[in-house]
Amino acid sequence: MVVTLQPAPAADLLPALARWYGISRRERMVVEHALEGRAVKQIARSMDLSPHTVNDHFKAVYRKTGVTSREELIACLC
Repeated sequence: MVVTLQPAPAADLLPALARWYGISRRERMVVEHALEGRAVKQIARSMDLSPHTVNDHFKAVYRKTGVTSREELIACLC
């Protein structure tokens, strides 16, 4: 028998993180786009939101998770 341990991909961690921290569906979608490397304007266009609203979603996620930046959030998931 062989057991291989490796870090879980961010896509697998995000649903659990969202439930744990009370991240809304829209906030989760913003984070998913960020994990793909998209800029705020690209996320806004694809979600039919203003860049200001996307930034508000990021701020809410940061507050809920206790991180201070997009880079820190992504690092927690990767």
